[in-house]
Amino acid sequence: MLVPAPSSPFSGAGAVGVGFRPELAADLLSAPGAVDFVEVVAEACFASPAARREASAIARIWPVVPHGVKLSLGSASGIDMDRARRLGALCRELSAPVVSEHVAFVRGGGREIGHLTALPYTLEAARAVARNVAAARRALPDIPLLLENAACTLRFPGDALGEGDFYAEVVARTGCDLLLDVGNVYANAVNAGVDPAELVGSYPLERVAMIHIAGGVVEHGFYFDTHAHPVPAPVFDLLAQVVARSGPLPILLERDGDFPPFAALAAEIATARAIGRSAPSRPTLTRPRLAGPTPAEPRLAPARPGLPASRAILLQNSLDASPFEASALAEVQARVAELLTSPVDPPPEAVAPFDAEDVARSRAILQRKRVDDALPLLPRLSSHREAAARLGARCVEASPRAPSLTAVADALRIAAAAVDDARLAPEAIVDRLLLRARFVGPAGDGSVRPRLLPFIRRERLPGGRVVWAIKGIGSSAEVRLIEPRR
Repeated sequence: MLVPAPSSPFSGAGAVGVGFRPELAADLLSAPGAVDFVEVVAEACFASPAARREASAIARIWPVVPHGVKLSLGSASGIDMDRARRLGALCRELSAPVVSEHVAFVRGGGREIGHLTALPYTLEAARAVARNVAAARRALPDIPLLLENAACTLRFPGDALGEGDFYAEVVARTGCDLLLDVGNVYANAVNAGVDPAELVGSYPLERVAMIHIAGGVVEHGFYFDTHAHPVPAPVFDLLAQVVARSGPLPILLERDGDFPPFAALAAEIATARAIGRSAPSRPTLTRPRLAGPTPAEPRLAPARPGLPASRAILLQNSLDASPFEASALAEVQARVAELLTSPVDPPPEAVAPFDAEDVARSRAILQRKRVDDALPLLPRLSSHREAAARLGARCVEASPRAPSLTAVADALRIAAAAVDDARLAPEAIVDRLLLRARFVGPAGDGSVRPRLLPFIRRERLPGGRVVWAIKGIGSSAEVRLIEPRR
């Protein structure tokens, strides 16, 4: 069976977009022709009614692509169907031409990891993605679902497939095309000590339907895809290599922090647009779809030396699916989730067969990610950027991860700590009041939940000024902040 090459959901060759963020809103709205489409993080729309209303408003200006980060398509235990239904509802609300998610897992063994964790490169992991995609499709509208490759901070020992071969398996078994993040490919290549051009060439480029680019930085000898730095020249080189083989594709620039003047981002957008438009016309490519359970012969990746036999069995890959294989993947994912979220740093001898440095690095990234997720929920406090970030780091380091709505729980902790700082108190009091209007908690286990009942409360700020927050019935009811004149 032949699978037609993917077609762009956007009109015109060389379409370029950007992730829509509050810090970019004014510049984008003043020059809407700067981009051809925008991307919104689906979970941001779920967490904030204001963000969802904003996404609906900008859908009248540009095509809007919802981008999911927590569906956990790689979880051996399956996906949360309620989350999939919410994603489907958002797609319909925005009249989205396409929706995207990651080939990764964010939960295992009942634990929320809180960050995209790459999968082992095995056939069973590809099968797990295929099962979850089939389930998710029942809740999504009839639009393309694009699957994004993940950056690896934690390598699984004994991978049976090369990185590109793994994603070839994923697209073949799911029928989905790729959202190729060339920044992630570059990061994985640099950190594995391989040629980025060779690695990207191993991907099924004929099945790429969209591209992400982003910046990063080297810290302690490891390249992090931060989305908070300029796109480096080698990533633009990889972009040119991909579109030279695939033809023009939609390209999206991701920038999530440390926003420069918009002119700098506009220059990156212009570079991406020029590369996209220089690509040859896309040929009509086809790729054989795998029939049944038999995969194409993979190029095997070398196993990590010294892997204990018991763990090698857990991570083994065979041509025939089996309940043991699925349960083994679930066991490994539960172990990873435990290692990454345990309140106490595990000793090096306890992390085998994983590399202790990989685990420590991944844990540090998760701590940073918790702060990055919480601060946008504290917009006034975040105006004191450096002080708020330092305080946030101390708060999350001292607190176990909440079992649900982690960003909200962390934001409430940070706001509570900031209230005791005279410099930060006025902004922290207002931010905390607005969060309390929308959420109840934290409970004894640190969890919070949406507030369904009406809310009315006042707070007195330093200096005597009073502010009120009022919310109606329902978790999505608008919260009004009232500041009476003195």
